[in-house]
Amino acid sequence: MSLVPWDVQVKIGQLAAFVAALATALISSARRRHPRAAPDPPKPPPARTPLPAHVVPCRSAPATAAVTDLCTCVSELASDLAKRYADDDRRRPGPDAHT
Repeated sequence: MSLVPWDVQVKIGQLAAFVAALATALISSARRRHPRAAPDPPKPPPARTPLPAHVVPCRSAPATAAVTDLCTCVSELASDLAKRYADDDRRRPGPDAHT
């Protein structure tokens, strides 16, 4: 740029500043004339039914039979374990039998 005279450089700078100001003015006026669309208002929640439907299972017998069987098995297992530990305690020597 040193080969270009100073007054020409000033004129080019002034022209560039004018073009930038003109472009800014045009863009801002276009935005004012055509504003962006506002976001849609939130939709109201869907209407709820006043009372939910009451569902009653048709047969619950298999479930209760399974629970009864499970309780019986647990009870028998507990009884067997109690007998086993009682027999083990009888076979062990007492704390004062150190001979």
